[in-house]
Amino acid sequence: MGDPLNMRELPDPAAIVALDDAIALIEDGAAPDNICVELAPDLMVHANGEKGMQGLLQRLRGHRMILALSEGEATESVVPMRSGKPDMHPDVAEILDALKDQG
Repeated sequence: MGDPLNMRELPDPAAIVALDDAIALIEDGAAPDNICVELAPDLMVHANGEKGMQGLLQRLRGHRMILALSEGEATESVVPMRSGKPDMHPDVAEILDALKDQG
């Protein structure tokens, strides 16, 4: 379980959604503001920070890509995060590049 000192309650009960379902909801613009995504047992993420829902979508797509690569899927089968140049933190780009180079 997470560190109780870093835990905070979300306003209103959060809708807990699986990774792929959450990505689809956000892409369709149908995600509730208080969406909570379960990445693993006792590991939940939600929209926060200045980028809000778009930041969450980017993190979820990156997490899905890392899971796919770690399971040995060919990088060609991994759907790109979005068309055009992705807007991502330089550390995330470095991690993804390192994972591609290993494959």
